[in-house]
Amino acid sequence: MGCEMAKLRRLDISLENGLGIYNPGDLVNGLVCVDVTDSTEVHGGRMWFYGSAETSWIEMTRSDGPETISGHQVFFQTCCKLFGKDFDENSDGSCYTISPGFHQFPFKFQLPERLPSSFEYYSETGRIKARITFNVKAEVENAKRSASHSRERTILVVNYYDLNAHRHLIDRVCLKKEISLAYCCVSKGRIICELSLAKTGYVPGETMDISVHLFNSSSACVRSTHITFQQRVFLSAGSHRKVASALIFSISGQRVKPGASGYYHDVIHIPPLPPTGMPHCEIIDLEYVVQIQIEASGAFGQTQVLELSLPVIIGNVPLRESFMDNKQVVPCFAHFDFGTGDIIEHSPSELSTETPRPVYTYYKTERRPLAGTDYGDGAGTDSVIGVGYGSSSQVSLDRGRQQQQQQQQQNLRPIMAASSLDTN
Repeated sequence: MGCEMAKLRRLDISLENGLGIYNPGDLVNGLVCVDVTDSTEVHGGRMWFYGSAETSWIEMTRSDGPETISGHQVFFQTCCKLFGKDFDENSDGSCYTISPGFHQFPFKFQLPERLPSSFEYYSETGRIKARITFNVKAEVENAKRSASHSRERTILVVNYYDLNAHRHLIDRVCLKKEISLAYCCVSKGRIICELSLAKTGYVPGETMDISVHLFNSSSACVRSTHITFQQRVFLSAGSHRKVASALIFSISGQRVKPGASGYYHDVIHIPPLPPTGMPHCEIIDLEYVVQIQIEASGAFGQTQVLELSLPVIIGNVPLRESFMDNKQVVPCFAHFDFGTGDIIEHSPSELSTETPRPVYTYYKTERRPLAGTDYGDGAGTDSVIGVGYGSSSQVSLDRGRQQQQQQQQQNLRPIMAASSLDTN
């Protein structure tokens, strides 16, 4: 690092915004703190501001085997002088002297108006990655420009998505689909599935009412019903495209007998998630869907599959009607762990970490009680229901509804754990 740079005892960045969370167009300002043990000659000190998006995944090729595909987009990259000479100025023999002791140098930068939210996605295998990051970096360069010392910090950006700009999202939606079963040109009847949502626009902290009606007017047995709430990530890199998904909620039911019908109703708690879409980002896009997959088996073991997908919009400015009956709603910023199902409220101390996790608006509300599940009409007591955040854990209902409800509460406990998220 050189003798002069060895005199540098401290280089740090202090943001005026203690949370380190900004909206597009906000002013990022603060102080660069420099502490030197002795008089130190330097070329100059500067601040860098940059934001970018990155995607990467592995594809298999016939000739060369696995190939890493990567994409990159720069939203902004700029530099401003703190003291001494600028980055593109020559040394010309002169230098800037920092006197012994502690010094503070102010900086400010206006974020562009057109920015996406901070974001990260990593597949379980690590083969698919997508990131949107924003950083500030302080740099001090020695007089000979042969070495430098830097300090970098990540800031978080949260874009607005106002659900009130899309009033149709408050309307109830029902999606209906059927499959006809046949064997050797002989009709075996049909299976009809109806998926209903009270509305299709939500903010994190709300609950999504979901109802499923299943009518098995066939001679086949519905072996399983899988209901999931997923985040879908669309990645691109040049002409290459990739779709990845992350599981938010999963529940499964088994066996609806021929000629029987089934009904399911529950509520899904919406954890802190980035808003739908990634405006102003060309290589990452985002959507959310509720999906149902039904597997039916007939004679000779043949299987037919019925699938329904209903898009759901996640925003961060709620519909005006959403919280009218709850005066205790308090918005905060929080992070959702897809692996454990934990919701962790944002702490300014996370800014000291090298890569703080992206956080999103989350409305602290009382959780509505989970409704019971009833497959009735011939489904029997051997149905299997599972509730989880980021998992597909299943709970047997053989032991009765009381044990089912106790297990559901146990599965949901992480969402209320040591994150200070209840409103009491």
